[in-house]
Amino acid sequence: MRVQIAIDTFDDIFSDFDIRDYKERYISSDFLNELRMRTYKMLNRKNVIICLLIPGQERNGVSEKIIEKRLKDFFKNRYIRNQRRKKEIMVKAIYFECIGILFLFVALFLSKYTFEYFKEFMLIPSWFFVWNGLEKYFDHKKIIDKKITYYSFVSKSSIHFEDSN
Repeated sequence: MRVQIAIDTFDDIFSDFDIRDYKERYISSDFLNELRMRTYKMLNRKNVIICLLIPGQERNGVSEKIIEKRLKDFFKNRYIRNQRRKKEIMVKAIYFECIGILFLFVALFLSKYTFEYFKEFMLIPSWFFVWNGLEKYFDHKKIIDKKITYYSFVSKSSIHFEDSN
């Protein structure tokens, strides 16, 4: 399966505001959005080729190799970063759950020796931490999982340049 994106120059792949060499430039959000839009329905397919069509007079083999490597590294780094972020979300969710349960046990324990009002007051932070932990896990995990799936897909895809003529 092929995904074709037409570009006028290599600069279309990179940010207009960044004038550094191709080895260092930021990748354009317009390019990334276009690529995401074109590949989103293909996430479950294998052997996808991302084909960047560029006019023949603009092609340069050395620059193409650098850009291919940059794109691959960018997608791989985003994949790794989102994997790390998923673990951080999991740890934070578990941390919040533990704090909430701790508040609950403290409230139950101290309610035997203090006013009933104190127990009800301590239930507020308990529920706050429990529900926030669940929210962090379920809501954020779903978003991160989509990003991980996408970046895994594009990092495994091959990238080629071809003449648009």
